Amino acid sequence: MDDWNDAEQRVERAAELFEQQRWHEAMEELRAATSINPYNSTWFYNLGITLDQLGRQDEAIEAYQNAISIDPNDLQAMLRLGSDYHELGRHKDALRTLEQIEAIDATHEPAYCGRILIYAQLRQHQRAEEMFYLARLYKEHCPDCYYNIGVSLAARKFYDKAIYCWHRALDLETTYPQAHLRIAEALWDKGDLELARHHFLEALRQDPGDTTTLLDLADLLIDLGRREEAGEKIRRAVELRPDDPAGHYSLGRWLVHHEKDAEAEFSLRRAIQLDPTYPGAHLHLAKIFQRRHETTDARQQLRAEMLLRPDDPQILMDLANLLVDLGETRSAMACLKRLVQIDPTSARAWQNLAVVQFMRRRFEEGIVSSHEALHCDPNNIMAIHNLALALGRMGQFGEALEQARHGRIKAPKDVSLQRLEMRMRAMSMISKLRAAIRRILKVKSLT
Repeated sequence: MDDWNDAEQRVERAAELFEQQRWHEAMEELRAATSINPYNSTWFYNLGITLDQLGRQDEAIEAYQNAISIDPNDLQAMLRLGSDYHELGRHKDALRTLEQIEAIDATHEPAYCGRILIYAQLRQHQRAEEMFYLARLYKEHCPDCYYNIGVSLAARKFYDKAIYCWHRALDLETTYPQAHLRIAEALWDKGDLELARHHFLEALRQDPGDTTTLLDLADLLIDLGRREEAGEKIRRAVELRPDDPAGHYSLGRWLVHHEKDAEAEFSLRRAIQLDPTYPGAHLHLAKIFQRRHETTDARQQLRAEMLLRPDDPQILMDLANLLVDLGETRSAMACLKRLVQIDPTSARAWQNLAVVQFMRRRFEEGIVSSHEALHCDPNNIMAIHNLALALGRMGQFGEALEQARHGRIKAPKDVSLQRLEMRMRAMSMISKLRAAIRRILKVKSLT
């Protein structure tokens, strides 16, 4: 009996420690209590919550599983379990857990609400919308539902609808986490930069220490041409989180633009020291070395960046451009092929790939890439110009002339296209003349 009383007292002590946010001590008390009495589902549930506060989701999952094994109808433990599965990227386990809640109580709205975001992240947007409307049958005004379906809508580039949903979440809960940030990102994608700035500032008012938002705001300010203000935000982020490589990388990139190479190199090396796999840091170091004409070091940094297999489109584009400048066209072509796999709708990526293929005298591949660029952007004059040149190099003067004329229709004042059309017309006439001469000579030889 004394042991059972001791367990109860430990749980009470854990509750006090939890209120004081002394998570580690609260966890120790709950572990001790559950080791004495391993049959109380509530204690395991509380242990799970405490472990979540410590960021120890794997251990929290075990605690919730113990709670559910004791009480198979513990819906709150199931919700927490599903949330932790989701946070760890175990989407199938999360969906299965939330479906179990629905099987126990089909009217339990969080079972549907929680699945909206999971389906959105799995790109199963129709299922996300089904969950949204099912959730509203049981709770019409839920800020989580509006926030989650907004994520799905934004992923499909339905920005106005997404912004509406996030505003609804804020109407229902004025300090809803991440809502202002999501709105800012959507407005930025729409091109409404000034209003996006306003929402970034609102997000920072809610959480002034959020360095990720500070750095995002700095990038937006750069797009607005407010570079000095952007630098202030970046330096503030570094001050708040000196152990975060993102801040040092952003500062290094900003310094590279301002040609403060010594300071930039220090910041970028600090980012790599904190995270050797941080994307873009080696790339910007390469820019510094290239500017100093230290080509061996520049190539070394570019190779280091490539080994990280970057998947950021801008990094891949910049990497390819630098490689071309250094004469590394084969590696540049590899980067651009990866880029068009990631973003096959980028006309610029296809156009640059075509240019590199032409540089390597792979004209047939370059012509295919040029057509892809024009499929993405039919008004891409540079792609039309390069395609006409390539066709001319392959002796297909008629098609080259057709492309040049096509470009002239779209850009009648383009001098380079005017010259190209005249050249292709002349080459086409010469080609026809030579063909006629060959036919005459062939006939004479037969007679």
